[in-house]
Amino acid sequence: MYLPYSAIKDSFSSTKVDDQWSFKEAKRSETSYISHGYHRYPAKFIPQIVHKLILEYTNENNFVLDPFGGCGTTLVEAKVLGRKSVGFDINPVAKLITETKTTPLKPESLEKNFSIFEKKYKRIKKENINLEHSQRINYWFDPIIQGELDKLFNTINTISDHKIKRFYLCAFSQILKNCSKWLMKSTKPQIDPNKIPPDVYSTFISHLKKMMTKNEEFYSLLKQSNNLSTLSKMKLCDSTKKFPLETNSVDLIITSPPYVTSYEYADLHQLILLWLGDDAERFHRWNKYAEEYQSFREKFVGTKLAKDKQTQKFLGFFAHQIINQLPNKKEYLKSVPKYFLDMQKSISEMYRILKPGKRVCIIIGNTTLAGVEVKNAEVAVEQMQDAGFIIEKIIKRELSNKMITPWRDGKNGRFTSTTNSEKRRVYEHEFILIARKPLILSN
Repeated sequence: MYLPYSAIKDSFSSTKVDDQWSFKEAKRSETSYISHGYHRYPAKFIPQIVHKLILEYTNENNFVLDPFGGCGTTLVEAKVLGRKSVGFDINPVAKLITETKTTPLKPESLEKNFSIFEKKYKRIKKENINLEHSQRINYWFDPIIQGELDKLFNTINTISDHKIKRFYLCAFSQILKNCSKWLMKSTKPQIDPNKIPPDVYSTFISHLKKMMTKNEEFYSLLKQSNNLSTLSKMKLCDSTKKFPLETNSVDLIITSPPYVTSYEYADLHQLILLWLGDDAERFHRWNKYAEEYQSFREKFVGTKLAKDKQTQKFLGFFAHQIINQLPNKKEYLKSVPKYFLDMQKSISEMYRILKPGKRVCIIIGNTTLAGVEVKNAEVAVEQMQDAGFIIEKIIKRELSNKMITPWRDGKNGRFTSTTNSEKRRVYEHEFILIARKPLILSN
């Protein structure tokens, strides 16, 4: 169906919560089952949503795409269900996590390597290791903790099997925030002056063993369904540019794009990026990202560091309505139009690569910026229609278990605590937008 502006507005205001998509009964153990619990990641959607969408809109051996792949939830579920999949993300940390999560390892190989790893660590622990680190690493880690992490990192780098080594690096990445001075409850880079870091090695081993248990479950599940070799690939790719896929080649798109200025994704993942970047000999690509960190940050969709002069293009009724309500500040005048322009480009590419008659499913919520409600979902529907999609469903689901605080300051829009008298509840709901590419394409 094609919805004019007024109909889009009415459709969202009249849409009721669909409990079958809220998954209120899902426990944390279920949302982090198999490899989904390997690594923390901000604002990731739960696998139950993806699982249901894939079952509803694809057949076995169909091809699934997530152009904002993040930590690989879509790719893992596609593999579980025997669907080939590919994900794109501009962030090398996302690629590391996703490749680890989508690569089941033989449990006996992991067990054998673990025994060898423990012996090597005991030997390396006795050595004097003084690695050179950047000032950014020195800022986040106490010298003693840094030394312990160096010994652990050096031991990981003795692993010859690259898939097992990647598995260990993923575990290493997961514990860096715990072992740093970073305020644990903060999604922004913030020092906690009172934080007492845990023991590095025991923290690492505890998480590694949890990953090994989840890997065994993952491996067994895929082996039973003959899906161990099902294609799953994550590519470093800017999804605001042309996708590296053929026209009319994808059976289903499932994605949850970043929200406008809600997160600085590069900042959130900077610890592992900077740590590997310090090891230019073994991780030369990471070194480039670390050395060019500022310019790397500017490439993320929704970043407030955006530099783009093409924001005068037509962005749609709802996008301009939001932009016109925002304070006349330089950071908003750059970042918000740039975000909507980036999403417009990405949705256009989704239309191009999707097969006629197939569907795109965008999971997105509305947020608040500088006291203005940013209706991301309404903007997305308008942009999908402008690209040529037919809107089939707008599903409203309740969020019952967010990983971030659901409160923002009513005046400045920043995250805040429950004690703030100006607090306002956000992220209470989100939408699943389902649209279809027409079977008969107009010229």
